[in-house]
Amino acid sequence: MQSATWVSHPLREEPVAKSVALVVIIVGVALIVGASFQSRAFALVALVLLVVAMARYFFSTRYVLDETGVGISHWGVNRHYAWTNFHRVARHPNGVFLGAFAKPHRLDTFRGQFLRAKNPDEIYHVAQQYIIDPA
Repeated sequence: MQSATWVSHPLREEPVAKSVALVVIIVGVALIVGASFQSRAFALVALVLLVVAMARYFFSTRYVLDETGVGISHWGVNRHYAWTNFHRVARHPNGVFLGAFAKPHRLDTFRGQFLRAKNPDEIYHVAQQYIIDPA
């Protein structure tokens, strides 16, 4: 069986214009919050909250697919999911989605994992080896 390890850093991978636009929007919203409340503290809090909310975009995420499951490491938090948690793998232009249900379900967003990758075809084939189809 194959394994795969890669690091995804959307800030570096996406076009510069997109990243600059995101930073301008975040700083603009923080300034608007600060001006509307007439408080630099609120502007700083808004800025920090928006950066934390967009942490997956600004900071790198490390993925590991091996025989034991899927490992995701982001901001020093390491999570591991066994292959038995997933019953479907779907290819997307920016990565691969591992679903907890055999067919698309409304809870996919909460129960599945999206693995962002530059080479989704390769990751798809590795994940497909381990996904057990309950049907």
